[in-house]
Amino acid sequence: MTAPLEPVDRLWKSAQFLPQTVRLLGTRYRALFLAHARLCRPEGDAAAVADALVFADWMFRQERVGLLDNERDALKRDARALRRRFRLHRRGEAAEAVEKWKLTQWIGL
Repeated sequence: MTAPLEPVDRLWKSAQFLPQTVRLLGTRYRALFLAHARLCRPEGDAAAVADALVFADWMFRQERVGLLDNERDALKRDARALRRRFRLHRRGEAAEAVEKWKLTQWIGL
């Protein structure tokens, strides 16, 4: 088993899956992601994807973080693109992203 990644490492790995959101949030992305990182523990082969999806969900639930309309739209587009390919499984603080096509191949569909 590999050691869990530091929050800053997770920040940059997840940023690859949220390009529009990161571009529009700019320097706020780092502060917001690090606040989220304390609450979540991504696992599995696609841990960075799980982290990105949980971050998007967390952002939509935040009432005190004022997102502009274009920031909210970018977050929706990034999350939608990830959800087309991955399914998110949560168990308490743990989150794991699994590719959808692997599930359908495994069950024979």
